[in-house]
Formats: sequence, structure tokens, C-alpha cells
Amino acid sequence: MPALKKQPDRKPSPPTALGTVARQQLLLINGLLDEVARNYLARLHREIGDLTRTLEKKQAGAGFNRGELKDLRDLLECIARLQIDPERGRRKDLKRIDALIGELQSTIERW
Repeated sequence: MPALKKQPDRKPSPPTALGTVARQQLLLINGLLDEVARNYLARLHREIGDLTRTLEKKQAGAGFNRGELKDLRDLLECIARLQIDPERGRRKDLKRIDALIGELQSTIERW
């Protein structure tokens, strides 16, 4: 773990200046949160769209073989077991959805 650098000695800032800087930094973090969340959701939506298109092409083309049908049943079970509470807005729910999408991708990519 890298050693922490000692901050240079500074004159004490007036409390109002510190409050202003802290408020500006919080507003910056708020904007970053929006950007990160927007990009994260866009990626998940894009991945779900890719999975949907892949399934549609497979179904319209040669169809599913026996092993793929078993994989589909397993995937549907995984989706059915997904337990989230959207109203709570928890990170762990997003992680569960992200993990499920990754699992779906890895299964479908094997086909």
C-alpha cells in the first residue's frame, strides 16, 4: 500500500470557504454519478439487446439443437430465480442483473 503523502501546511481557511468547496465537490460527484449510471445502464441495455438479437437469429435460422435447448431451460431458471427489489434501488440488485447478463452471454457465446 503506498504511503500517504503529507499535505503541505496551509493557512487555515475560513469555514465558509471550506463549506463552499465541499458543496462544489459534492455537486461534481453528483454529476459524475449521473454520468456513470447512465453509461452503466446503457451498456446493460445494449448487452440485453445483443442477447435478444442473437436468440432471434438462432430461432429464425437453424433453430436450437438439444444442448442449446437445455441451456435455454437453464437460463430461464436463472432468470426466474433472480430476486431483486427495484423499489429499494440497491447496488446489489444491479450486480445481480449484471451477473445474470454475463452468465447469459457466456452460455450463448458457446453456441
